[in-house]
Amino acid sequence: MGHDFTFPIISSKVYLGIALNSKLIKYFINAVLILLFSWFNSSFSLIIFTAYFSYILINFLFNHFSIFMGNCSCSKASENFDTFSYSESVSIKIKERDYSGRITHNEKVDFKVTSPVYQHSQEIQLSPYKFFISGCVLPGLDPRGMMEKECQDNLFFIEKEGSILAALFDGHGREGLKVVEFCNKFMKEYFKNNASDFKAHPKEALDSIIEECDHALSQPSSKVDPLISGTTAVVMYIDETGLYVASVGDSRAILATVPKKNEEVQQPPRVDKNNLYKRFVEPSRILNPLALTVDQKPNHQEELERIQKAGGKVQQLTDDRGNKVGPFRVWKKNGTLPGLAMSRSIGDGIGKECGVIATPIFHSFQLFPGKDQFIVAGSDGVWDVMENIEVANFVDKFRGRSTKTVRKETIYPISPENSSIAHLLAEESRYRWYGICEDEDVMIDDISVIVIEINSLMPSSSLSNLDVEDRRTLRLNSVGNIPTESTQMQPGTLRGDAVRGSFIPAKDPNAKKKRVDPKRGSYLPAGQEEESHETLDGVPFVDEENKQQ
Repeated sequence: MGHDFTFPIISSKVYLGIALNSKLIKYFINAVLILLFSWFNSSFSLIIFTAYFSYILINFLFNHFSIFMGNCSCSKASENFDTFSYSESVSIKIKERDYSGRITHNEKVDFKVTSPVYQHSQEIQLSPYKFFISGCVLPGLDPRGMMEKECQDNLFFIEKEGSILAALFDGHGREGLKVVEFCNKFMKEYFKNNASDFKAHPKEALDSIIEECDHALSQPSSKVDPLISGTTAVVMYIDETGLYVASVGDSRAILATVPKKNEEVQQPPRVDKNNLYKRFVEPSRILNPLALTVDQKPNHQEELERIQKAGGKVQQLTDDRGNKVGPFRVWKKNGTLPGLAMSRSIGDGIGKECGVIATPIFHSFQLFPGKDQFIVAGSDGVWDVMENIEVANFVDKFRGRSTKTVRKETIYPISPENSSIAHLLAEESRYRWYGICEDEDVMIDDISVIVIEINSLMPSSSLSNLDVEDRRTLRLNSVGNIPTESTQMQPGTLRGDAVRGSFIPAKDPNAKKKRVDPKRGSYLPAGQEEESHETLDGVPFVDEENKQQ
């Protein structure tokens, strides 16, 4: 979608904008002084005034053109975005801060990115649709090279008896990789053996595949210890009757669809000109991203009540100044576990003792040929850096140029011409993480993506008369202020991201380098680490109440 643009007549509102700009005020004061000086001196001064005034005008037009453009989100970050690529070698400048959070200097950090650990694509025809599905998993990494981060994302999609099952997992904890590998294998086998149940009773089948997977994982025969490890899950079932989605945790899925006439359309966020990595994608057309899942957080009203009734508590971390940081987490009433930043998951045995459940939230949607364009499922490595509408616009703009076959070997630089749309979206997400790394000095999260492109096999003449019904997603009400108990939890890790809820412990004690950004939480001296308790991500947390006794 382009922007209609007519050069406006400069109005009083624009003059007010000029007057309110401090830099322009300085320019005009200088210009007036030069003009006054020229009245009492030679014509040479008038030439100086004319040149200086021209400089003011040019500066105004270049730096304040947004006054003329109204609400246009275009900026230098979006220029030439039609031709781009992602390099293997990356250089960023990480802000170093003192204890108060003040930036002291920028540290140049060079690193090489990780290649996908999984890629797959497949074309599946289910009348009246033809689906093209692509998937990609990009491992996270530490730009500083201090940590060896284990990728704990996984996904799959398979066809059986005229239907499709696609699932995506984002693991956490020391056994996170084993958990997602178990879930991947279990669900594929379950679907192959029970495909007819999905067709007859989609909701019951999706509930069962997740809950039975959770139960099987907790058995000794799984050979996985899920006590403080687990995973999110987005499981999607598609047949000729529609789309059925069940989810636990905060992984997410959206459906990009052409909006109805006069339907409210979600707008992309304005570009931050100070963040070179968050760029604006000029949409090819107007699409609306329909949420297929809802993030399940401990501070949602129903989730909070269930957790408290089960004897758990919901609380944020605090830094050493008493400031709350990061998401709300689930804790045992009188303990330092599990510190889980979601209210539903597979695994997380200790979380199950204090109100965390594996029962998914279910949604069903009728698909409309010609209106519904594609489905995107992703881990929070995508959604932490891109909003739903940004993902929809990016996929729609570049999926036509992306390849339909996945190469066995990944060769950088990555571009639309040599990559699937799932891989391309994963790379764009990672690119935007660079800005967060520069500003907050954190690790890049694992990133997993499934893109399901929907092509109608119906004649185009029959599509225009379709009456699209309203489709809505469950909304959970958040509780902003939860009474805080005397026991406060503080992170004792030296590398992590308390704001987004992920923590990675330092495996090499010699690699531990303190981060003093207060937003990341407080860090314990080495001598106190032995007093801490390990949580779901192998991270020491400190019970401030017991520590003081």
